[in-house]
Amino acid sequence: MKKIAVLFLAFTFIACNRSPENISEIDLDNFKERISFALGADMGSSLLNLPDHVFEQFNKNELSEGFYDFLTNKKDADDCLEILQSTISFETGDMDTTTYSANEISRCYGNLFGEMMRKNYESNEGISEIDPKIVKIGFIAALNGEDTIMPLNERQTMIMDFNNDLIKIKGQKFMDEKTASFIDNITDDGIIFIEEEPGNGENLNLQNEFNMIYVIVNQNGDTVISTYQNLDLTEEQNTQTISIDDGLFPQAWVLNSSNMEIGGRYTIHSDYTQGFGEDGLVSPNTQSYMIKPYESITIHTKVFSQGEKFGMIKENGKKIIEDAKKLPNTYTDPSGFILTTLEEGKGKQVPVGGDVQAHYILTNSSGDIVENSYMGAAQGMDAPTFSLNQVVEGWRLGIPKMKVGGRYILVLPYNLAYGERGNRGINPYETLTFEIEILRAGEPGSLTN
Repeated sequence: MKKIAVLFLAFTFIACNRSPENISEIDLDNFKERISFALGADMGSSLLNLPDHVFEQFNKNELSEGFYDFLTNKKDADDCLEILQSTISFETGDMDTTTYSANEISRCYGNLFGEMMRKNYESNEGISEIDPKIVKIGFIAALNGEDTIMPLNERQTMIMDFNNDLIKIKGQKFMDEKTASFIDNITDDGIIFIEEEPGNGENLNLQNEFNMIYVIVNQNGDTVISTYQNLDLTEEQNTQTISIDDGLFPQAWVLNSSNMEIGGRYTIHSDYTQGFGEDGLVSPNTQSYMIKPYESITIHTKVFSQGEKFGMIKENGKKIIEDAKKLPNTYTDPSGFILTTLEEGKGKQVPVGGDVQAHYILTNSSGDIVENSYMGAAQGMDAPTFSLNQVVEGWRLGIPKMKVGGRYILVLPYNLAYGERGNRGINPYETLTFEIEILRAGEPGSLTN
């Protein structure tokens, strides 16, 4: 009887510690079960953002099985990405099942989400903190619209706090390891500052702009910011001009700038308090995090020269203007704009203050394309229309010298463009070059509202 009793107790212990099989068995007072369900439901809910006519074609069971498979196994979903790109049109909602069945496509879509979640929590060393079986229950519940056991706001807050905690814990571990390795390089602010190569004696001035190599690596070892454009080029050819106003320098760099010299090479390790803090650093283009909140970072930096802020842009602008004046079929206006005729228009002259429809390519003084209306045309969009009473002064003065059907290059010094303040995507003091094709022109109000 004693032996039977022992076996019974063992069975009871195992049964009480098995993973829940459905929503009703989840213990929301148990943090691991609660966060696991929340994460699964959050991933499942993201699928509901698909257009209804697309989502309805998926097999939910295959979605969830594919999700669980790649969440629990180290598999690569690259093949699935190619399959989905070739079989699903998210614009029309069509699913091409000629080569792959709807079930295979559904499983593949689940695979992508499972791999995404697994890699995210592996990188943050949090995969052991969640129960994959409960994650799957949450995922299925969201697909079926049955994930209401936890209020949405509470769920989202819980996930955000969980992710931030994982990042902070890993960041502290990262800094502990660096501290042990560089015990003699710790500043009074707790930053690790390492001089890899000495400079020439000229200290940095934060009022200046810097022609420099600048690289930031996150605590996972991923390079997230880098001036390097081509590794086959020299360091000096991979420099970029950066100033304190660009928002790329965290406090750790600023605090140690007085210890840096021109030509010196330095490495800085910092936790989030002297890095990008609780807010992280968001890309202005994609609105995604370049540096996540609470992340520790490593900075590699070397300044080759420094000078007046926006000095490089001004010098580049002067060169562009002088080079433009030398082109054939070029007119230099007393106001300062330079107009080169590439192809003489056969249509009417654009009226002063009138309306115009035109394609254009806008390039800044570094040679980077800022805007290209032809890209919109490739997607079926009409060329933009403008009222010459509502554009920069250089357009207001220069466009009326063009004819319909013509192609031109219009170079605007900064005072005829966006001036000393710049505009979204355009730096202060930028000289701008427009390649313009005039499609239509008319009196005020004829093409615009």
